[in-house]
Amino acid sequence: MSDDKEPFAVSRRVVIGAASAAPVVAGASGAAVPDAAVARCAEWLALDAEIDRLGLRWSDLETILVRQKRWERMTPEKRGELLPSEEMDAIDAQLKPLFDQREAWLEALPKVRAHDMHGVAAKLEVALQVMVHQQGDGYDLFKATMEELRTAHCPNCGAPVCKR
Repeated sequence: MSDDKEPFAVSRRVVIGAASAAPVVAGASGAAVPDAAVARCAEWLALDAEIDRLGLRWSDLETILVRQKRWERMTPEKRGELLPSEEMDAIDAQLKPLFDQREAWLEALPKVRAHDMHGVAAKLEVALQVMVHQQGDGYDLFKATMEELRTAHCPNCGAPVCKR
């Protein structure tokens, strides 16, 4: 994790994930990503995927413990003696700052103006992912992105992309 105070200060793991996600968000064109919104959204989506990966690993460990050791009946002290619980504790410690970083990035995304349809689509993708996970917490991002979509014009014919 980076200790920078910038809204999009990134860790090395997130940069690697964002680099792999950027072509997907940008439509797999393979061209350079000109819109900062695309890059920011790719970073957010990579961070979100890392959180999901850690959460699934934690869940797998919990399932192993419940099946093999009757974990739900154990005291917290007995749970701490089991090796998978050590990994679960490490995952918990990792997840807290990742959740905080994801939230900070989400709050910053409405201020990152999309300049083309790839940027708009990327922001809509993040808003959709937020709404899927958190049932509506992406409202501000979705609203700002829809306002951008309403003012966007087709690069070929100049017609508005979205008519109100």
